[in-house]
This record gives sequence, structure tokens and C-alpha cells, in this order.
Amino acid sequence: MESDRKSAFEKASAEPSAENIIWLGRRTAYLGRFREAIQVYGGGLRLYPDDPRFFRHRGHRYISVREFDLAIADLEKAASLFKGKPDQVEPDGQPNARNIPTSTLHTNIWYHLALARYLKGDYARAVDDWARTKAAGKNPDNLVSSTHWLYTTLRRAGRQQEATTALAPITTGLDVIENGS
Repeated sequence: MESDRKSAFEKASAEPSAENIIWLGRRTAYLGRFREAIQVYGGGLRLYPDDPRFFRHRGHRYISVREFDLAIADLEKAASLFKGKPDQVEPDGQPNARNIPTSTLHTNIWYHLALARYLKGDYARAVDDWARTKAAGKNPDNLVSSTHWLYTTLRRAGRQQEATTALAPITTGLDVIENGS
């Protein structure tokens, strides 16, 4: 992982494209260096202020360091910048067993925004964001992960009947790649 980060640093230094800077931030975060990754994304935003991916990734890492208000601000900005644009697959830095990416920019923005709100205890808004995550997803992995969190959030909000109803689409026949548990 250190070697991967070093290569990403060299690549971003030689060609500071948005893609290269994002990978430098991701490789840095994979090493647990979350605050450093936040700085990388901030640097990327100085060069690419309208690229929602920087807000999405920095928001994710603000969650990692438990700065939920900053995470929410970044993820709301990402959602605003990405609104109305076609979704795009986010390549995996740590591929699954089938080497099939299961997440997209859209689902990751909503997923992390919902998670930040959940962790702050803002269950009402988190429920809405989990529903957006679920609606944006196009595969069983997204269905399972977003339903899990939607169920958990509804339970925390004291909405037991809605939580039970949310589980209806989860069946044993789903072709789940990453979210088997």
C-alpha cells in the first residue's frame, strides 16, 4: 500500500489531473492517513473547484475523523454539483472477488451523506438520504447496504413498522458480491 501511494504521489506530481489527485487521496486514506488525505482533496479543490468527486471523497474522510458537520457540508456540495448529471461508476481501489465495481459517484455521495447524518443522530434526514441511496443504486449490493442502513435508521427513529417494511426487497436469491453479511 505504501508503494501504491508513492506511485500515486509521483503520478499526481507529474500530471496533477483530477483523477491523479483523487487517487493520491484515496491511496493516502487506505493507509489510515485520513487528515493527510483531506489535505490532498483540499488541494485538488483549489485546482478543480467544481468537481464533485473532491467533495465526495473529502466528505467521506471527514466522517473517518468524526467531523460530521464538515462531512455534511462537503457531501451536500457534491450532491449539488452532481445534480442532473449522468451517474458514473467509481473504480475500486481495493477490488472485490469478482473485480466488479458495485458503487457509483451518485450512490457514494448519498450513502456518505446519510451516514454522516445518522452518526450525528439526525435520523429523519438520514432516512431520506438512505432512500435516495437505495433509489440511485442499480445492483443487489447497493440494495442490501442501503436497506440495512435504512432499517437501522428507521429503528433508531422509533419507526418500527416502516423498518420492517423496508426489508421486503431483501431475499436469499440476491446475487450479492460484497455485502453478504
